[in-house]
Amino acid sequence: MLSRRLVLLLCLPVFGTGCATRETIPNVRARNVNSIKVGAVRRHGPETLLGSSSEPDVPSGVSIGVQRMHALYNQEPRYFIPASGELQVVSLERAARYNTKWHDFEEDVRGWKALLAADRLPSALRQAGQQLTEIPWMNAAHVFLAKPRRRTYPWGKAILFLTTYVQGSTGAPVNNDTLVLVAQGITNDGRYAVNGRFEIRHPKLPVSTYTGRASGKVYFMKDDEYRTGRAGRWLNAQSDDSFEPTFGEYDGFLAGLRISPPLSRQVLTPGSSR
Repeated sequence: MLSRRLVLLLCLPVFGTGCATRETIPNVRARNVNSIKVGAVRRHGPETLLGSSSEPDVPSGVSIGVQRMHALYNQEPRYFIPASGELQVVSLERAARYNTKWHDFEEDVRGWKALLAADRLPSALRQAGQQLTEIPWMNAAHVFLAKPRRRTYPWGKAILFLTTYVQGSTGAPVNNDTLVLVAQGITNDGRYAVNGRFEIRHPKLPVSTYTGRASGKVYFMKDDEYRTGRAGRWLNAQSDDSFEPTFGEYDGFLAGLRISPPLSRQVLTPGSSR
């Protein structure tokens, strides 16, 4: 049973910076936008990504479920990783605490801040390639990055792109089960990272990993993408409105987020949630 005990941290100003060095859990509000429906909300303390480390490597934050429109066909979570249907907002206030042998959290934060400030975003993303590590991190590789764009929302800046996550060298067609719209941003005050991994579909892609070469569907193997970039180029050529949900709907959902520091300085203990 998870502990629900909260630890209250007293906020003492330090050289005019207030509680900037305290790790806090933000207040986050989200609203439904057309077919994008908000699910359960979970507030959590420092967590450990399954199998990665004995020390917490995910900061305190808020996770909000986003309900899938279509049931998943994929039943092999080890290699073919579907969109989690989740929005996460985590603290960046004590980034050094989350450096592990698996990844450098502070370096991840610096990299995303540089990308968000870059003048030529598509070029910057191509140079970063598959080395981009999201915040919170994902223990899998991006197969490609397609349709990148930078957005400014009331709460901060973000980068959106399409990808598929795969572990190992197993080949699989790019398909609607595993196509993911990623949103990665940082709030205006620099205190929180915002990450979404959302379901998104295109009518010309196969339904799932197991569909095969269905008539009228485009078919790109993962290995094709590594070698030639065919899938990424095809996705880049599709209009934003041809996806389901559309990019515009997700823009509306993300623009509707309200993220603010808590009024009281409360932090959950490691492994706890409510």
